[in-house]
Amino acid sequence: MLAHPEQFSRLIDGPERIRESVQVSKPITGCPDGITKTVWDVLTRSAQLNPNGPLFGENVNGRHVFTTYREAIEEATIIGSGILATMQKLHSTNKLIGIAGIHSRNYMHTMHAISGFDLTTVPLYHQSKLETLCDIIDNCKLEIIFCENASRAEGFLSSKTPERLQTLKTLIILDKTTTLQKHDDVEIMSLDEFKEIGKKNKRNPVKPKPETIYVICHTSGTTGRPKGVEMSHGSLLAAVSGIFTSWTIAYKWKFGQEDTYFSFLSLAHIYEHLMQTLAIYFGGRIGIYDGNTATLIPQIQKLQPTIVSLVPRLLNKLYEAVHNGVAKKGFIARKLFEYAKRTKTRQLQNGVLRYDTFFDKIVFKKLKLMLGGKIKVLTTGGAPVTKEVKTFTRYAYGCPLVEGYGQTECSAAGTLTLPWDTTYGNVGGPAPWSQVKLVDVVEKNYMAVNDEGEVCFRGAALMTGYFQDPELTAKTIDSEGWLHTGDIGKWLPTGALQIIDRKNEMFKLCQGDFVSPIQIEAIYANSPLITQIYVTGNTERSFLVGIVVLDLPRFKQLPVVKALDGKEGIEVIMEKKEVKNAVIAELNKYAKENGLQTIELIRNVHLTLQEFSEENGLVTSTLKNRRKILEDYFAPQIAKMYKEIESL
Repeated sequence: MLAHPEQFSRLIDGPERIRESVQVSKPITGCPDGITKTVWDVLTRSAQLNPNGPLFGENVNGRHVFTTYREAIEEATIIGSGILATMQKLHSTNKLIGIAGIHSRNYMHTMHAISGFDLTTVPLYHQSKLETLCDIIDNCKLEIIFCENASRAEGFLSSKTPERLQTLKTLIILDKTTTLQKHDDVEIMSLDEFKEIGKKNKRNPVKPKPETIYVICHTSGTTGRPKGVEMSHGSLLAAVSGIFTSWTIAYKWKFGQEDTYFSFLSLAHIYEHLMQTLAIYFGGRIGIYDGNTATLIPQIQKLQPTIVSLVPRLLNKLYEAVHNGVAKKGFIARKLFEYAKRTKTRQLQNGVLRYDTFFDKIVFKKLKLMLGGKIKVLTTGGAPVTKEVKTFTRYAYGCPLVEGYGQTECSAAGTLTLPWDTTYGNVGGPAPWSQVKLVDVVEKNYMAVNDEGEVCFRGAALMTGYFQDPELTAKTIDSEGWLHTGDIGKWLPTGALQIIDRKNEMFKLCQGDFVSPIQIEAIYANSPLITQIYVTGNTERSFLVGIVVLDLPRFKQLPVVKALDGKEGIEVIMEKKEVKNAVIAELNKYAKENGLQTIELIRNVHLTLQEFSEENGLVTSTLKNRRKILEDYFAPQIAKMYKEIESL
């Protein structure tokens, strides 16, 4: 198919230079049917249309077993009745209900129970530190929490002190736990026991209003303290409708009851709520990832999804796995693969995106089958995708790649790339719900009149505010309703938005040069030699240093490491100067090939195998580096790196 994305946005008359989507005549505010107003409406609408259709499925003995729409409504009604009965018993007026752990069918039934009874879900991310979760529980004064298993519940119980978790009164275990510990102050029960309470006190759902807070997603940002983003039913549905409109109305893409969404991302993230609600609006089914990364691809193959949402890191892993596999094939197969890549890349550069060529049928067919063979669209967001990986992904798996850009505060999809877009270096145009403008950042010489500045969103999909933090809300959303993102953007001649910088996360080196560590890290992080990197600098020094998390198998392939491997331990090898120099040379070669300037290259590294994770507090729940915490955590190593290089 020939792509024609000459304009991604249209400029509105006026001094603010506001842009809107070209896919709609004016920004949309809700679902196109005009009737569906809440997430509960989405579920009940599809249940009425297809009551016996499969909805939520989880992996049981190697295959996905599904509950139907009718069964999901019944489960949600029973669980919701149990929640109201428990609240009445506790004399509780707190409408915030916690769910902790990895998602499952029971997790999703519970989430919709909360929604359908006019209550609010507070997801407690399974990879967050226990201390962080306790802060959220205390801040939200949660009394009722559903936990994935007894171990999760025991973590909360062990943290309960006279000063901590005093509001916690009831824990419900979602899995088939048979032994539950007792606690003097907290009632603990299995989901089956809880459902019996619901059955004895069964009542009709309490339909939420569009302005009811559907979910509070906590995003720690890069600085630390969790921020509770309040997202209403109406706001989430505006974002869902933006994708629906972009895909099915503007581009006539067909989705319906035959479609399957592979649920991989955590429901602690608004991105996953967005995609699940979209799949339910289509009337499709949702197959749930079981948490085992070793069997991720086999799970996708068996489920045969049509919609898959992945973060850039997983797209990188797919890319590496494919190319590692090809490298092991014979000479002719390797040459054919490379020729096919060059041909398909050239087609993209000419604006042509199609999946019916000789190379699609012969060379790339196996890659499509690797993802189940029925995939219609891959989506990604949360971080940049390199040109190499993005280009390959667009043609290799037999479906388009759609990228969204935005924050939790704007439902994660403030801009969208067009389904048949073939360009690179942008995040598309405004979503059908959003208005976007750039505002001056004078201190960094970004001016809106030059189509550069801080990216701001306005429209129906914005958050209601930060939970119990009106001061921060007012700083983030101004009096005219504009959400200020802190990202620096640039409008391209096509009307597409390019993210070029961050407003507040640059630092100055001693020679006066400003560098953007996030942009630099985004380049380095895609080197196959490493999995993560933290780049930092010092105003008293002229160069950058990095904390590098190695990809151990790739690291061991370096000639200098091969020569030492087996003779000394890996930790000792990583400390050797010649090894560090080899890593620096390899990383900087990659960085220069991908556009970094000399001033942006790292001069020294500390090598580690310890991942930056939510559990150790070094990254946020969306895997962004928590810069201040990383700086403090690795302070001795950073000081050592600078001491090793005495020159300014």
